[in-house]
Amino acid sequence: MKSTYIWLMKKAISFAAMLVVGGVVGYAGARFFLADDTSASVYPDYYIWIILLFIPVLYFLVVAWHELGHVMAGKMENFTFHSFTVGPFAWKREDDGRIRFQWNRNLNVSGGVAVMLPEGGENLANRFARYAAGGPVSSLLLTLLCLGLCQVLSPGSLLRLVALVTALLSGLIFIATVLPFRAGGFSSDGLRVITLLRGGPEARADLAVLRAMALLRAGEPYDQLPIADFKAMETIEDVAPIQLVTGYYYQYLYHLSRKEIDQAETMFNMVMDNLSAYPKGLEGSFYLEEALFQAKYRGNLALAEAAFAKFVPNPMVEDMSIALAKAAIAELKDDRQAIIAEVPTIEKGLARTLDKSRVPTIKSWISAWKAGKNTSA
Repeated sequence: MKSTYIWLMKKAISFAAMLVVGGVVGYAGARFFLADDTSASVYPDYYIWIILLFIPVLYFLVVAWHELGHVMAGKMENFTFHSFTVGPFAWKREDDGRIRFQWNRNLNVSGGVAVMLPEGGENLANRFARYAAGGPVSSLLLTLLCLGLCQVLSPGSLLRLVALVTALLSGLIFIATVLPFRAGGFSSDGLRVITLLRGGPEARADLAVLRAMALLRAGEPYDQLPIADFKAMETIEDVAPIQLVTGYYYQYLYHLSRKEIDQAETMFNMVMDNLSAYPKGLEGSFYLEEALFQAKYRGNLALAEAAFAKFVPNPMVEDMSIALAKAAIAELKDDRQAIIAEVPTIEKGLARTLDKSRVPTIKSWISAWKAGKNTSA
C-alpha cells in the first residue's frame, strides 16, 4: 500500500511539473517570438491564465496527434490497429472488430500509447522503422503547421498565442521522441529507428520479437517460434531489458506447446522475476497468464487467484484473456455455471485475438467445458 501511495505521489508530482514547465515554456516562448510584435505589450494578462488553464488540453492534443502519426504509418505498413490511449481516453478494437471508446482508468498507460501489430513477417525491420518514425514526423509537421499559422494570425490575438504554445509543446514532444535513448524499459522512437536500420545484435533481438509477433498473428504453432534467437538474446550485452523478458515469455510459450511444463514454468518465472522491465500499465496480461498457467497446468487454486487479484484492467488487455483466467479458476472450483458464463466472451474474442496461435487450444477447452468435461493438463 505504501509503495502504491509513493507511486501515485510521483505521478502527481510529474504531472504537476509538466503543467508548470509547459506553462513557463509557453509563456517564455510567446514573449520571445512576439517580442517585436507591436501589440504584444497590450496582451491582456488573462490570456496567459487561459493558456495555463488549457495546457493539459493542449498537451493531450499534441500527444494524441503524435500517436495518430504512428497509427497512420502503421496503416501504410499493413499493421492492424489494436488500441489507442491518451490520458483518460481510450479507443480499443473489440472482439466484434468495431473500435469503441472507453475510459482509461489506469494511470500507467495515460501518457499516450498506440498499439498496432504487423500482418505478415516480410521486411519487418524497415516496416517497423517507418512505423516508429510516424510519431516524430507527425509531431514535427504539427509544429511547423502551428508556426505557419502564427505568421498569418493577427498579432496579439489569443489564437496566435494558442498556436504558438501548441507548436512549442509539439516541438518538445518531437525532440523528446526523436532523440535516441531508452527509458522505462522502452526505446525512444528515434533509437528504435536507428537500431532497426543499422542492424547488429540489438536489431536482431528486435527482429526476433517482431517476427514472433507476426507468427502469432498468423496463427502458426508456438513450436515454430525462433527459440534459438531468443536464447541468443541472453548473450547480447546491450539488449533492452524489456526485449529480454519478452524473449523469456516466448520461450515459455514454446515449451508449453511441447508439453514441457517444468521448462515452461522456469521461463515464466524468469518473466515474473523481471517484470519490472515493463511499465506497470502493461503488467496486467502477465498476471492473467500466470493465473491461467497455475489453474490449467498446475491446478493451484491459491496461486491462480493470487495472480488474478494483481490484475488491473487497462485498454490493452483483451476481454477474452480475462474471461479465460476466470473460467480456468472456476474450473478448479468445479463451478460449471461460472465457466459457461465466461464462454460467450471467450468465443467472441477468438476471431479478434492478437494471439491466433492459441486459438485451437482454446477451442478444445470450450468444447470440453460445454460437454461438462475437465480440461486441466
